[in-house]
Amino acid sequence: MSDTPRMPDDPERFPGAGSLSWRYLGQWRLLTTIGRAIVLETAHPVVGAGVVEFSTYRRHPWRRVEQTLLSLQRLLYQDRADREREAARLRRLHGHINGVDPDGRTYSALDPEAQAWVHLTVFDAMVLMCELGGDPLDDERQAELYAEWLLVGLQLGVPASEMPGTVPEFRVWFDEIVREKLVAGHGVEQLLDALGRLPAPAQLSFVPEAVWSAGCAVLGTAIRTAVATTLPPDYRERLGERGRVPFGARTVVSLACRTAAVASDLLPTKWVYMPLAATYIAARREAGRGLRRFGPRVRSGDPATQLADLFVRILDQTGDGVLSWPDLAALARVFSDRLDLAAVDEEVMYAAFHAWWDELRATVDANGDGVLDADEYRVLAEAAPGAAMAALMVRVAAAVDRDGDGRIDQADYARLLGPDSADTHRIGWLHAMDADGDGVVTVEEFAEALRESVLGRARSDTLEYVLGRA
Repeated sequence: MSDTPRMPDDPERFPGAGSLSWRYLGQWRLLTTIGRAIVLETAHPVVGAGVVEFSTYRRHPWRRVEQTLLSLQRLLYQDRADREREAARLRRLHGHINGVDPDGRTYSALDPEAQAWVHLTVFDAMVLMCELGGDPLDDERQAELYAEWLLVGLQLGVPASEMPGTVPEFRVWFDEIVREKLVAGHGVEQLLDALGRLPAPAQLSFVPEAVWSAGCAVLGTAIRTAVATTLPPDYRERLGERGRVPFGARTVVSLACRTAAVASDLLPTKWVYMPLAATYIAARREAGRGLRRFGPRVRSGDPATQLADLFVRILDQTGDGVLSWPDLAALARVFSDRLDLAAVDEEVMYAAFHAWWDELRATVDANGDGVLDADEYRVLAEAAPGAAMAALMVRVAAAVDRDGDGRIDQADYARLLGPDSADTHRIGWLHAMDADGDGVVTVEEFAEALRESVLGRARSDTLEYVLGRA
C-alpha cells in the first residue's frame, strides 16, 4: 500500500487558524479526556492486538503519550508540506504493525475501520473535553468541528467510506462500535495496570525511587479512576472491577475539568497550548496583525527612507557607502556559508551574484564609475527587475530547497536562519511567503518575496536577520 496520504480535494478547506480544531486540539486540557480515547482505541480488537505486541507504553509511557500528542499537533498545525510528511510517516509506521492475535485472527494497523475508530475517538475526546469543562459545543459547532476533523482524517489516509458523514451518523456508529466491537481485552488490562506503575518522567528523575513509587500508587489510582469516569457506561460495566467508579469521583473529575477550562480562558497562549500548537498559533496571530517581524511586509512610511535603510543595512556589506562587487560577493558568501553549499553549488551562487552585478553596472551605473550609490540603486528599485536578478533570486531559493522538491519547508528555512533562530520566526516567515495561501511555499514564491524585498518594495526582517546583523 502506498504511503502517500489522501489529501482533501480542496486544500484551502483544511482547518487553519481560527478553526475549532485549532482552538481545541492543542490545549493541555485535552489530557482530561485523551485517556478515554486511548482506552477506547485499545479496546478495539485490531488496535488492541497491535498494542499488546508492538506498543512501548509499558516501558516508556511518558514518551509514548508525548509522541502521540506531538503527532496530533503536527497533523493539524503545521504547513501543508510538513503535514503531508507526518501523515506519510504515520502510514509507514502503521504499515509495519501487523500479525496474528492470540485467537489466530490476523490484524493490521491499516485496517480501515480501526483507522477510522482511532481517528474519530479524538473528535469524541475534544467534544467531551468541552462538555466536562462547562463550555459544551452546540449542534452547529459540533458539526463544524466534525467536518474539520474529517478533512484531517482524509489527509491521514483514513478512507472516507469508513467515516460517518455527519455528527448524528457518527453517534450511531460510535455507540454501535462500543456495543458490538469493543472488548475488555489484554491490551486494555495492560494499559490500565501500567498506570499504577508509571516510571518517573525525565523531569523528575531526581526524585528517590521509593518516594516516587509511593506517590505513583496514589497518582495511578487517581488517573485510572478519572479515565474510568469518562468511559461510556456500557463499556465501563464490561471492564468489571477495573471500571468501577468510587462515590464522588464524578464530582471531582467534573471540578477538575471545569478548573482546567477556566484556566484556559485566563492564561496566556503559551501555557494553555502544547508547545508546537502554541508556536503555530502565536505565529499566525502575529502574521495576522501585520507585524513585520516574520517576513516581507508591504512597505509603510516614506519609501525613500525605507530604501535608504535597505541600501545601508543589507546591500552595502563593506560599509563604504556604495554598492560594488565586494558587497555582492559578501552576500554570496553569507548564503553559501549558511546553506553549507558544496563547492560546485557555491561557484554557481557566486556566478549568479556576479551576473547580477554585471547587469547592475550595465543598467543603472549612470556615471560609469563602476559603483552604485543609493540614488542609482533607487532607479533599479522603481523599474522592472532584470533577467539576471530574477535568475539570482531563483538560484538562492533553489539552494534553500535542499531536497529539490520545489518547495521550502521548515527544515529548509531553518538551515538559512541558523540554529539560534526562534521557531516563531521560521513559521511566521513561511506563512508570510505563502502568496496563494495553499499551505505550501514554493521556490517561485520564495524567490519572488526575496526579489521584492531586495528591491525595497517590501520589508523583510528575515533579510535583516541573515544579512543585516553586525
